[in-house]
Amino acid sequence: MLELSLGIIGKMSNTITLTGFPKNKDKYLKLIDFFKEVLEICDNLGVESIVDGGLAVFAYTQDSELVVGDIDTGFPEVDFPRMIKALEERGIEYKLMDWHVLRVLRDDLKIELGSVEYWYKDWPISLETLQLDTRQVKMLGLESLIEFYRRGMESKAKEANESEGKRAKYEDLKAKYEKLRGLKRLSPT
Repeated sequence: MLELSLGIIGKMSNTITLTGFPKNKDKYLKLIDFFKEVLEICDNLGVESIVDGGLAVFAYTQDSELVVGDIDTGFPEVDFPRMIKALEERGIEYKLMDWHVLRVLRDDLKIELGSVEYWYKDWPISLETLQLDTRQVKMLGLESLIEFYRRGMESKAKEANESEGKRAKYEDLKAKYEKLRGLKRLSPT
């Protein structure tokens, strides 16, 4: 069992290695390089993040038709101020969002650090290890990622008819959720 600083308990078992590329290979490669830079800042601060969005979906599915438009991670909100200071010292743009997310930006690249205290509360998580070249990072386990997408989809369903953009976000979450559920049905228990 692994205990994170927040008291979230999860088990780590498998290492998942990225093979191939998503549909947007060029942007994806830039995102990965930028993410490694953000991870280096995390290392310097002694804080770990947990990959939990589209990159995690791609890692599990290896679906070359997916688009990884940004990288989403869980990150302790209590450490947002230290991260902001480190970003400012390096001249890296950021934006603190109202919904418990710290966006880290460069050109058209976006890394979102979502509050683990807020987004992961009230449910157990399992963790895997994602291998990024020579570096390893924690990633939500498959069942936890499915739950993460189920909750996101449920939340966005209420807003889906408000605008075309919100409808598209809901449909994207639903498609990824269904891909992940399909993997779970295929995996041995």
